[in-house]
Amino acid sequence: MKSFITALSSLFSRWFHKRNIIIVSERKVKHIPVGGIVQFVTILLMIGGVGWASYSTGSYIAARSALKEQGQALRSVTNAHIETSFSSVYQSGVRNKPSVDVGPYKHSLPSVSVDGPIAALSALDNAKLVARITLLESKVIELKNTNEAIVQRVQDKTAGKLEDLESIIKHTGLSTSDLKRQYSEIKAEKNKHVHPEGGPYIPVDNVVLPPQAKEMLNNLDSLAVLTQIVGNLPLSKPIKNYEEQSVFGHRIDPFNGHLAFHSGLDLSAPAGSKVYSTADGKVVSAGRNGAYGNAIDIEHGFGVSTRYAHLSEILVHEGQMVKKGDPIGVEGSTGRSTGLHLHYEVRYHDQAMNPKNFLEAKHEVSEE
Repeated sequence: MKSFITALSSLFSRWFHKRNIIIVSERKVKHIPVGGIVQFVTILLMIGGVGWASYSTGSYIAARSALKEQGQALRSVTNAHIETSFSSVYQSGVRNKPSVDVGPYKHSLPSVSVDGPIAALSALDNAKLVARITLLESKVIELKNTNEAIVQRVQDKTAGKLEDLESIIKHTGLSTSDLKRQYSEIKAEKNKHVHPEGGPYIPVDNVVLPPQAKEMLNNLDSLAVLTQIVGNLPLSKPIKNYEEQSVFGHRIDPFNGHLAFHSGLDLSAPAGSKVYSTADGKVVSAGRNGAYGNAIDIEHGFGVSTRYAHLSEILVHEGQMVKKGDPIGVEGSTGRSTGLHLHYEVRYHDQAMNPKNFLEAKHEVSEE
């Protein structure tokens, strides 16, 4: 017995030894000692509080459940009494078929009209039902008209935007249908590796979209495609404050005086002017390139690429991803050049296009 008490005392001392509560203020630190007995009593009080709370909650739930059952039983007895009382009144058959006017509509009530309280209640219930149906019908018509107006508005806005995007592509000299076909091929190839899908085709029989809604959805899909395509086209300026020195197409060669084809635009700007990427893309070439001197080639997707030549300095490297407006080089006169300028090209599947059409595309559409 003595050894048990000693062990118990040792356990108590181990768990409830003297502790300090430290209170830190702005100017001093205060230690408040807490003895083992105080700690033990506090824990007992906490356990007692939790137990009391659990017991009270259980009692409350049990009492609430009992009251609910009692209420249900009382309602059952009351309903049975009411049905017995009305059954004694309900003796006569159908005599008249009253009608109820609700607004502009006149509805005939069902042929279950009886004398006494039942007839009055039946007429009142049917009148409320007719009024409710009329209200719901008007709400459905109003909702349908609102939806049609929204669809028409979205359709008009979408059609206008589609027309603008198609005009931009047309002004560049590219084919909208070819670009959309390439977009579909690229997306299909990408989805093969990123989003594998499959399974049997099971049509939904009960969902029938009106023609307007189908047209709107198709236009929204086309708008998303054309927005991405136009967003990849090089439509911004490659250099600021420039002047055109030589246009795209046939010209007299400045070195030998013979007729020659010029595959880009020659743009001159103040010395030291930076050259900028005209669209998002990937640098596929950055370095010396024969008569072009120091040159940069950037691919923008859909077979479209740009070339920036005669640079005095190159600021990017091969394989680098660039955004529209990123500085990529500095204007110069390297390669086959008679003076300081930027030779700028736009190519489609490596065929030279007129860069001026790309630079003027957005401007021309905004003026229409």
